[in-house]
Amino acid sequence: MSAASIQAKYKKMLSKAAVIAGSDASEKVYLVKSVTVGGGPLGGGTTTETTKLLPNAIFKSYDAKLFGGTMLAGDRVLACDGDNAIKQGDTIKEGLIYYTVEGIDIKAPTSIVLAYILQLRGK
Repeated sequence: MSAASIQAKYKKMLSKAAVIAGSDASEKVYLVKSVTVGGGPLGGGTTTETTKLLPNAIFKSYDAKLFGGTMLAGDRVLACDGDNAIKQGDTIKEGLIYYTVEGIDIKAPTSIVLAYILQLRGK
């Protein structure tokens, strides 16, 4: 079985899990990127925010040991496919709630990233 076919199966599984969990349009999850242009060391400039839908993302229960025991009360864990590169410090948005990516467990048994398991903390 090729890495691409495993990746496709994983994406399908995440999609099914979202349907079973009863996710609706208000619970869509986005990767948020902010870019500041111009300004100087004291600030200023213009900040633009772009959002990218993470269609195969689902919040899940977790074991604190997954992230080395650094989970705090209120932290959440999000599983999503590997279509969008996500790194520590990125921002994730669900509805009106913004989270910071505190930790990442990358599932990549081959050269293709199958999934990201993200530790999120509210901003």
